[in-house]
Formats: sequence, C-alpha cells, structure tokens
Amino acid sequence: MKSSEVRGTGPIVYRLDLLAKKILVLMMVFLLSFSTEMERENIRLAQAYFHRGYIEYQQGNYPDAIAVFSRAFLADRSGYYGELSYLYIGISYAKQSYRTGKRGGVLSAIAYLNMYPYYYKNPTYLFLQREFIGDAYLLLGFYDRAKDVFFNLYRDTNREDYLLKFLYADSLSKGLNSQLLDSIDPETLVEGKYLYHLVKGFYAFNVSRYPEALRELSEARTLNRYLEDDPEFLYRYAVSSYMEKDWRSAAFYFEQLDRKDIYRKYLDSVNYYLALIYLMSGNYADAKRRVMNISSSGGLKASLLFSQLWLYPEFLEKYAKELGDYKRILQNISWTYLNSVYSNPAILGLYYYTLKEKRIQDPDILRLKRLSLPKEIIFEDIRIETGPMVSALGNLMSGLNPYVEDAGFLLSLYKVNPDNYTLLFGYEKLARAVVYLGDTTLKNIPERLEEPLRSFLLGQLLLLEGSEEGLRMIESYLQGLTGEDRLEALFIRGIYRKDIRLLEGLVEQELPQRVLPYLEPSLLELGDFYYSRGQYEKAKSYYRRYLEIAEESDLYWLTAYKLAKSGELTGDEETIQWVVKMAQGKDNIISRVIIILWG
Repeated sequence: MKSSEVRGTGPIVYRLDLLAKKILVLMMVFLLSFSTEMERENIRLAQAYFHRGYIEYQQGNYPDAIAVFSRAFLADRSGYYGELSYLYIGISYAKQSYRTGKRGGVLSAIAYLNMYPYYYKNPTYLFLQREFIGDAYLLLGFYDRAKDVFFNLYRDTNREDYLLKFLYADSLSKGLNSQLLDSIDPETLVEGKYLYHLVKGFYAFNVSRYPEALRELSEARTLNRYLEDDPEFLYRYAVSSYMEKDWRSAAFYFEQLDRKDIYRKYLDSVNYYLALIYLMSGNYADAKRRVMNISSSGGLKASLLFSQLWLYPEFLEKYAKELGDYKRILQNISWTYLNSVYSNPAILGLYYYTLKEKRIQDPDILRLKRLSLPKEIIFEDIRIETGPMVSALGNLMSGLNPYVEDAGFLLSLYKVNPDNYTLLFGYEKLARAVVYLGDTTLKNIPERLEEPLRSFLLGQLLLLEGSEEGLRMIESYLQGLTGEDRLEALFIRGIYRKDIRLLEGLVEQELPQRVLPYLEPSLLELGDFYYSRGQYEKAKSYYRRYLEIAEESDLYWLTAYKLAKSGELTGDEETIQWVVKMAQGKDNIISRVIIILWG
C-alpha cells in the first residue's frame, strides 16, 4: 500500500516542479522588466541632466555646468550621456580654471581628459576628447600644440569646424595660413560662424589691415556677445580702433581689456596705448597714472612710451617733479638702444630740445647715431609713426632764421652729424645760413639744391669769391624766383650792374627785414650816381637816407661830407646844418673838416 501511494504521488510532484519553474521564470521576467525600466529611467534622468549642463556650459556658468554634468555622469556612468558628461566635466573645469586665473587647473583638466580612454576601454568620443584638449591648449596659449591637435582632427575627419579652430590657433600665433579660410563656407557653419569672422579679423589685424579687422571683429561680436569678455578679441579691437584714430572706442576697449585680462598678458600694451590716448585728449591725470604703471614694469615698451613724451610739453611741465630729469631719460634711452631703430624716438627728442633751446643736447650721441626714418617703428604690437615727430621738428626749424644769429647755430648742428641733419631738415635753410655767413668753403651745400635756388644761393658765394659767374647764375634764374628771394636777387643785380632805374624802384618799396642790408649800398650807389652827374638835389635825398640808417665809418663820414657839399652847391643851409650837427663831438678827420668848412 505504501508502495502504491508512493507511486501514486509521482504526477503530483512533477506538476509542482513545473509550477515552480513557471513562477521562477515569471519572477525573472518581472525582475528583468524592472531592471530595464530602472535603466531607462536612469538614461532619461542622465539626458535631462546633460542638457541642463550643456545650457549652463554654453552660457559660461561653468561651476553649475560641472555640478549638473556630474549628476548626469553618476546617473548613466557607462552610457551615452555619462560618457559625454565625463568629457564636458573636463572642458568645463578647464574653462572655469582659466577664468579664475588658475592655470594649473587647466593643466589638470588636460590630464583628466587624457585619462578618458583609460576609463572607457572602448571610447566613443575620441574626436571630442582631442578637440577639448586642443581647446585647453588654446586657453594656455600653447598655440602650436593646439594647431597640431586641430590639424590632425581635420585630416582625420575633413570637418570644417576643426579646420576653423586650426586657423584660429594659427592666427593667434601669427601664422601664414589665412588662404585656407577660402575653403570654408561660413553659411554652412552654425555655432561656429562667429569664429569664422573672428579668425578673419585676427588675420587682417596681423597684417595691419585695421579697417577690415574692425569689420570682421564687429560681425563676430554681433554673433557672439561673450566675445566682450575675451582678452584676445578686446586687445585686437582696441588696437585696431587706435590705429584708425578712433580714440573713444580704443580707450573704451583698452579699459575693458584692463579688467578682463586676468593674466595681465597685455598689461604693458594697455598702459602704453592708454597713456598716449589720454595725452592726446589732454587727460593728463589718467595719462600720468598709465605712464607710472608702465615705468614700474620697465622694458622696451616703457622706453618707447617715454621716448614720445617730448611731444606733450604741457604734460612734462605739469609732472616735472614726478618724472624727473626728462632730457636725461632721453639720453639714457638713446644710449641703451643706440644701435637699434628703437632709439630713434629718443634721438628725435634730443633734436627737439636742441632746436628749442638752440643748444646741442649730448653731441656725442647725435654724432654716433645715424638715423633712419621708416614710416613706422614696430615692436610686437607697438607701431610708432615717425611722421608727427618729424613734423614737430620741422615746426621748430621753420622758426629759425638763417639770416640772423641762428645761422651759426644751424651750421654747428649740421657739423655734428651731416647725415642726420640733411635727413631731418634738408639743405635749403642750411644753404641760406652758409650764404649769410659767407662761408665759401661749403659751396657743396647749395649745389645740392634744385633750381632756381641752387643758382641763386651758389651764385652769391661765387660773387663773394669775386667770380662774375655768380652774377650770371643769379640773373639766369631770376624769373623763377619769388618773394624775398626775387627781391634780393634784384638788389644784387641792381648793385652789381649799377642799374639805377632798378635800384630807384627798389629803395622806394617797404622792404622786409631780410633785404634791409641791401638798402645802404643801394642808396649810396644812387647818391654817388647823381652826385657825379651834378644832380645834387637827388644826390642829397639818397645821401641823407643813407646816413639815417648807416653806422659810423669812414664811408659814412665821406658820405656826410658829400651831403654837406651838395647842400652848399644848392644853397641848402638846412641840410648843411643837419650835417654839422651830426659832426659835432665826433673825433675823426672828416667830421673835423666838416666843422671847419661849414660849422
């Protein structure tokens, strides 16, 4: 019976086993469904976190972006959004570190990004990882490394956005690949379109096409307002505005750059340009602050700024105590950079004070330095126009008169350094000084002038040597002369040719100071002419005018005798007494004869 019972239970046990297996399968299906649903929920959560993080990243809120990306990573560590979040955490940290002045943080971010293929054994986003590393190199200013990264990415993918980033790094390193921009259609770019115009503006800036640079940079700023925080953009926009003489815009962007440039990359340039802008606008208080700022850092940019301060005499006068002995500063700069074009502004400053004070400043420096005058003196981002400096010297030179005591000063300045003198001032005023001084040993100076001045001035020196060729030279170019030169040439002709009619017309004119020395010999020539012909009334007129302006000499008293004699011959007692009165108290033979005969 027991055996039959046992045999009878066999089907029951089988059914129980089958039921248990079905329940286990159902439980497994349920658990798997629950696990899949949980996984889907994690993916949706990671997706939401990632998109929120990306928005914060795009808006530059990097700490918030890092926090949200971290949640996405934890929610989907091995999935699509977790893997992307890993990379965006790295680049967000790099940009936040850069923004807060922590370059070490950028280097740590690069190390973190380089760990990506070790953390994910089968990485999906290697191109994105390399792009972010390239972006971090850009933040650090490692432009050549960034160029290698982006060029390799472009070679591997043929994507224009990678080419554009390569060109961005190239433009920052003053590269020569701007022609590659022609292969990029900006209309196909979406987020990167602003970068196209930015790169184009940077390349234009690098070759000094400042109007084009301003157009392209303005377009880039329109497409990306965050460029107002980028020192590289601000610097190039400010300098371009300065070069286009838009002082208001340049000052605004330089001041903004001063606040945004946390690494002080452009500190000296900001102080240099703002000092000049404030000097030109008469804002001497702010100019002084910038001058003092750059002087504390020293270097060539500081020297170049100080070398130009002589163009602003009111500023130097106002802050003379703070600046110290400015002429000594110019001398020190000149000696320091004597063999370089960078000494030119300081040397020109020494010439400025030489002309202003009519005293040669440090003749040893001026003798040793041979100037060249390029249109611009360039050092890094500094471009100094030499034109305004030369114009300032020209204005001072125009105030010097080669027909008075300035003639000797001009000749002395020329002899210190003939090459520099002629480069700065030419030959004309010097040639006039040579003629005024009668230095016939320097005939080579007027010989270098163009006609008619060449013959006019050289002819006078030849006349001093007794050569009649000089008179022929003056007469041959008489028609080409104007103003005082023509008047002087006519006097010379009238005196040497004894052209009485010409001289009579000349002495009746109101004469400029320069030709007054010709009046005495002309009046004497006219008086002698009419005296010799017995026309004593006319002779008296010219003799008396001569005596009224001439200095006493033997010729003077001989003329006085002739005037008294003419008065006697014409019965003019008034003229005789005028001469006698002049002779009274004079101790010379002729004056005593006049007193004896008519006194």
